[in-house]
Amino acid sequence: MGYMANRIAVVLFLLMMVPGLSWGAGIFDWNPGQQCTLYKNDIQNDVTGTGYVFEYMKVNTNNLSLLQYSHGSGSMDFADIVSSEQKKSKTSYYYYVDKNGEWKKDGGATSTISMTRQYENKQSPTSFAYGTGWYASHPVNYNSLLKDKTDAKSYQEAIAMQRQIEYARGVKGDIAVDLNCTAPTAKADGKGIASMKIADDVTQGTMHISERIVNTLQTPAGETRDMKIQGVKNTIIDVDLNYIGDFSVQRNMKAEMTKYKATWYEPWLPCCFGGFNDIPSHNLQKERSDVVGIFDCTCRETSLSTFKPAWNGSTAQFPESTYGSKP
Repeated sequence: MGYMANRIAVVLFLLMMVPGLSWGAGIFDWNPGQQCTLYKNDIQNDVTGTGYVFEYMKVNTNNLSLLQYSHGSGSMDFADIVSSEQKKSKTSYYYYVDKNGEWKKDGGATSTISMTRQYENKQSPTSFAYGTGWYASHPVNYNSLLKDKTDAKSYQEAIAMQRQIEYARGVKGDIAVDLNCTAPTAKADGKGIASMKIADDVTQGTMHISERIVNTLQTPAGETRDMKIQGVKNTIIDVDLNYIGDFSVQRNMKAEMTKYKATWYEPWLPCCFGGFNDIPSHNLQKERSDVVGIFDCTCRETSLSTFKPAWNGSTAQFPESTYGSKP
């Protein structure tokens, strides 16, 4: 019992996947205050030494964010690789026709953030002198316990994952984060993926792990509303794990959601409903090239020049554009 009181050893493995969630078109939220700047950034970090460490790193796209924070004194040995990219802006739209024959536009931003981090840190007091003044003869003393925090958010999917170690004498492990928010296109559905893999050995410290997925697409009355990940009410998934002592923890979390592309409704002989002159040329040429004759109404002109029945030499059987619906 004395051994158990002084040292708690727990091995936890939980694989949590949410493959079945899928959301239709809604009003998506974006990372507050972040501009949609197209960029690509890579960071590689490898540190070994003895002393005091303070690290703060926050990486943002306009729909994802990752925070990595750590501090402490002692013997440090850690390395990490971070990659982020804003691939497509929020204004990357495509056009489609809804079931009412109205022109609509849809789209969104596409971005990714990933991080892999390994660490083996041991806390201890450190003291050293530096400079030529007071601190040369009066060494600075550091005696800070270890803290290491990773916070990942996907705002469109309203997902937040966090892992935090505090007041620890030692920490050894690995963590990997993968955030991917891919917008739908005219031909393919979009994807939202958030995952965090944790393998930690904590010595005389506290550890907190959480995962939240917030249901903000609809109100209780079924109305569509803005998505705000800042709120934690009406959660679909709410995981809150806490450990105090000496622990070995392994946990994999992954949430995946589908963002469906808009459904295109095509009327019969669409040139009779006003034509497709308002479609951007790249959409017409790339996405509808096999039936371009119908879209630009050249088939109608060909028909008029080659087919005029004896009983009716006029063109009255072809509806005027003024009688068709227009986008």
